Amino acid sequence: MALQEKNNSDYFMELFKDTLYKYLLIVVLGLIISNVSAQDVDDVDKSKLAMNTFLDAEKNKMLENYPEAAKLYEKTIDIDSEYDPAMFELGRMYLYQQKFEEALFWVEKAHKIDPTNKWYSLLLVDLYRNNYQIADAIDVYLGLLEQEPTNTDYLLNLSRLYHTIDDYKEAIATLEKVEKLEGIVERTSFLKRDIYLQEKDFDKAVATMIELSNTYPQEEKYCLMIAEMYMKNRQAKDALVWYDKVLSINPDNPYIQITLADFYVKMGDKAKAYEYLKDGYANPHLDLDTKVQVMINYLNAKDGNSIKKENAFELAKILTEVHPTEPKSFAIYGDLFFQDSLYAEASQQLIKSIALDSSNYAIWEELLYSLSMERNDTALAEYSQRTINLFPEMDFPYYVNAISNYQLGNTKKVISALETGLYFVSNDQLMEQFYMFLGDAYHTDNQNKKAYEAYEKALKLNPDNSLVLNNYSYYLSLENKQLEKAAQMAKRSIEIDPNANNLDTYGWVLYMQKNYEDAKKYIGQAIDVSEDPSPEVLEHMGDVYLMLGELKMAKSYWRKAKKAGGNVDVLNRKLKRGDDRE
Repeated sequence: MALQEKNNSDYFMELFKDTLYKYLLIVVLGLIISNVSAQDVDDVDKSKLAMNTFLDAEKNKMLENYPEAAKLYEKTIDIDSEYDPAMFELGRMYLYQQKFEEALFWVEKAHKIDPTNKWYSLLLVDLYRNNYQIADAIDVYLGLLEQEPTNTDYLLNLSRLYHTIDDYKEAIATLEKVEKLEGIVERTSFLKRDIYLQEKDFDKAVATMIELSNTYPQEEKYCLMIAEMYMKNRQAKDALVWYDKVLSINPDNPYIQITLADFYVKMGDKAKAYEYLKDGYANPHLDLDTKVQVMINYLNAKDGNSIKKENAFELAKILTEVHPTEPKSFAIYGDLFFQDSLYAEASQQLIKSIALDSSNYAIWEELLYSLSMERNDTALAEYSQRTINLFPEMDFPYYVNAISNYQLGNTKKVISALETGLYFVSNDQLMEQFYMFLGDAYHTDNQNKKAYEAYEKALKLNPDNSLVLNNYSYYLSLENKQLEKAAQMAKRSIEIDPNANNLDTYGWVLYMQKNYEDAKKYIGQAIDVSEDPSPEVLEHMGDVYLMLGELKMAKSYWRKAKKAGGNVDVLNRKLKRGDDRE
């Protein structure tokens, strides 16, 4: 148990007065020494010597020479076995050293010699409490109260000691003495309430709080406390009386609407609960963080007390109207849209949030994701670049910046974003995407060597990336290079994902290897699995038929490719050349 700290200035003043008194007494005794006996002279000399030794001990203590001070205190007591100030100081020194038994021994002796010294008594109480001698501590306080019966601090501490030993009757009686001196005040009422609750006497506990509330009829918090007591005791009707009283005292109380909303939720009246919840959200005096936490609690509630999603949207909109300068209000509103995959609406709110505070990266990232999902490439390029400028060590903004610029045809910016962003990527999966995308960008920029190096790095991270296998093999086939390697990669890509694009690529690599029958087989499969075959696939099939000597079929597919939007000039030349071959 921690010891109470004491203000020692009063103690030292009294000690000084006591010592001065003893000194003056010695002087007076010296003046009349001729009239006293030899024994009296010895007593005067002993007192003078004890006092001088004590003062030497005090001086050493002030100089922090504690071992010497302790010796001198003990010497003082050897000279005068009744010298209680030395006993008290010796006890204090042992207390500093956390030698509680020795401290208690000397302070008890000092108190026994002078039980009226309140400093002795107060330190002794602390030592008794520390040693769990509560009954002894109570006796000391009773002695203090004989000297100062109106000291409310003594009475409060005494009540707490009675409470410690479960003597609730005396604890309450002592608090009632305080109330007679101070009137009905919060600290006393709270202590009485806690004692009654510990005794499981709810009626007396709530009566104590009602008495406090009646004494201070305009204090809202007491009404709320009483209402909560009734709620915990499952007396909802009684609780509502006190909630209503709070409203009557202060209709703008920032928490009462939220509290009443919770009350009606528990009562099963969700409609009324929501009306109070809206009132609370519309109250500008209720802080935003509390409103947000309330919303989170309701959204996450799993006991049937959650609010509807449309209600959450309405409340979030109120947040933005009541707190238009708070970035968090727009972030919350935007996040609700985001969670519902309403990305355009989410973007609008998130942009408002970062306009007020651009320091929260999480909001930027959610905005970038929303813009990418709504395919707003122009805005995505702009906001991803702003994010990179603010948070240059985050990898995701570089990636989406590259995606948006690729869609906008800004190949150089794509390459720049990916090359810079690679320095900050630590996740292997994202790094794989960086290299894959970088390979495509290099190829678009006619940097084929770099493109193949990027593809190799992507495949090193994931040998089964079918997109990389497909693109890498296709571009090699267009250059008529490493066709065996291209065929292996293309074949693996259709084993992983036999989609139309992969099937067409494998067929085309086989075509470049002059394996026309197999090329026809796989390009045919690509056409079969496509609801709307691409002009490239149709053109490839025409090329295969040409090499198989089936010119009529070749021209049929070239015409289909032309109709599907293929390159008209190229296809017209093929059709004309085919006519020549006929």
